Amino acid sequence: MPLFSIIIPVYNVQNYLAACIKSVAEQEGPRDWECLLVDDGSTDMTPQLCDAFAAEIPGVQVLHRKNGGPSAARNAGIRAATGEWLLFLDGDDAMAPGLLAALRRELTAHPGYDWFIGRHLEWQADGSLTEHTGQRLLPGPFDSTDYGERLHALYTAAHWAVWKYCLRRSFLLGTGVRFRRDVSWAEDCLFILTLLNECECLYFLDLVFTHYRVGRQGSLLTDPHNLPRRFSSLAAAQRHLAALQATGRVTPEVYRCMEDAFADVFWPQARTAAVRDAKVRRRCLPC
Repeated sequence: MPLFSIIIPVYNVQNYLAACIKSVAEQEGPRDWECLLVDDGSTDMTPQLCDAFAAEIPGVQVLHRKNGGPSAARNAGIRAATGEWLLFLDGDDAMAPGLLAALRRELTAHPGYDWFIGRHLEWQADGSLTEHTGQRLLPGPFDSTDYGERLHALYTAAHWAVWKYCLRRSFLLGTGVRFRRDVSWAEDCLFILTLLNECECLYFLDLVFTHYRVGRQGSLLTDPHNLPRRFSSLAAAQRHLAALQATGRVTPEVYRCMEDAFADVFWPQARTAAVRDAKVRRRCLPC
């Protein structure tokens, strides 16, 4: 059984995929990982590139599927994974050099935790890497029975990004929490809010997990034409939260915290949709 399963949903990223795979293949240390490329019905050369990388690089595997969105693709990767730990990466981003070597040390040093959280650097168009100044990570353990406290610590350090997490696979499978197929934008948010209800012990690492490519044209985050899809995903996520609350699996206090957090995702999109001027809309988009 590999130590790490690296799940990478890919859709029409032919110009970026080589750099992404290279960042995994060149990680230091033993080949104790599997890299699962989940081709989500790409219509460019991405499927052929995935097959070529899998044929050339040991540990790289490809799952081809009909287009179902990033949530369905990540769930397919979770189902196929066999590693002890799960890592997520997007096909246009890169894994930070030395990440797996550092994680081997940290996971051994802190065996009682199922959820580790790290940092990211922003990968600018000119190739430079910059810090995200809006996040503040305090390294070390964070244990609390108060959902609001856990949520505040997690959001302050990592916002909504599963590609800064290392999750014990048995823990995730045991919770039954998955990405929701009908939430194809901001899918991380709903996943994280739900999973956080199942875990009282987090561990924050002063460790860069991901180089996040900023401002890629055509992405769901940057293209205003994707606003209807964003709002339909937000509405679906809201329905799922309400349904979860109706089952009694979350307390009224936890549900209020979830609602407040979800507002932080919704209102920037509402401001974006309400402004006609394209330059102003771009300024309204979340950073």
